[in-house]
Amino acid sequence: MQKIRLFLLLVVIVFFVSGCDSKPKLYLLNWGEYINDEVVKNFENEYNVKVILSLAESNELFYSKLKSNTMKYDLVVPSEYMVDKMVQENLLQKIDFTKLNNYDPVDNPYMPGVIGIQNEMFEDFKDYTVPYFWGTFGLMYNKRVNGLENAIITHGWKAYFEEDFLYGLLNRSIKVGMYDVPRFAYSAALLYNNMDPNLDTNDALTIAEQTLLKRNYAEWGTDTLKKNIMENNLDLAFVYTGDLLDVLYTKLETETNINNIMFDIYIPDNTIAFLDSFVIPKNARNVDLAHQFIDYLLNPENAYLNASVVGYCTPLKKSYDMIVDYEGDDIWLTNWAYANKKYYPLPDENDPVQYKGVPLANLNREFLNKINTMVNNVKAK
Repeated sequence: MQKIRLFLLLVVIVFFVSGCDSKPKLYLLNWGEYINDEVVKNFENEYNVKVILSLAESNELFYSKLKSNTMKYDLVVPSEYMVDKMVQENLLQKIDFTKLNNYDPVDNPYMPGVIGIQNEMFEDFKDYTVPYFWGTFGLMYNKRVNGLENAIITHGWKAYFEEDFLYGLLNRSIKVGMYDVPRFAYSAALLYNNMDPNLDTNDALTIAEQTLLKRNYAEWGTDTLKKNIMENNLDLAFVYTGDLLDVLYTKLETETNINNIMFDIYIPDNTIAFLDSFVIPKNARNVDLAHQFIDYLLNPENAYLNASVVGYCTPLKKSYDMIVDYEGDDIWLTNWAYANKKYYPLPDENDPVQYKGVPLANLNREFLNKINTMVNNVKAK
């Protein structure tokens, strides 16, 4: 009798849980710390749905998850070169722009830099993407280290890669980190040599390896790099510019004077530019819900709210204007406006180049494997 009661209780619990879990679900594969939880919650409440968020640390992981087909995602947020690869391998479906009420290139335009990257990299693939965030990479540094800021601003890549040179300037060793994605490390090494980061030759591979071996790296990391510089456990690292802003906004919640922040970033003219976009996988189960979520983030006010936590640059001009045009008494919003104008300045409309940096192209799998092997060899030495 006791077993029968227990069985009936379990049936009731399972039925109750299933009933509570009957909302439509959107399966989103995203980068870590790359969306405002408040935006997600607002969307869930407005549409009576549930967003299931999964995380990956690199474009290559996005690709492998889609390729393996072990989990069906409704939305993924890869960068430009990975979109190229996914489209070529028939992993994505086209966006139905008629379902996006907020998509309006005239009255709700993208930022000039977004348009520039799209025109250069996405000409054949615009039908598959809607921009999410964009920006650059830079050299984030610890302002507590005497002389480091001046060395980085003055010498850029030379100070970052040449350990002996920087030691001569500072008269001390420092802890340096590299972003733990082989494609990024390879590109940074070529940029130091004033070479195209999209080269796929054995000579370029050798030069990149020799460059990476110039320095002993205290850390190969991703989100840990920005946090360790903020916490004074690392001195210099190659990171997304948005990584700097992410920890900057966190710090500004308690420190109202932006001049007291003990870290900053230098963005070389020759760096990586990136554009992350929403894409819908070929095997997505909730295509209409995916379009609703994209459309929700195309609303300038929602994009504004999302950017307030994430730190990367909004793709929408109206959202950007809402940020930088603030003139009230709120210190946090004032600092947010300052940071966007400093790190994501609008280009002159007559400038033929509307963004800083070089977007990464899709390299063939064989050469990417060579890059991975080379970087692993560097890390092992």
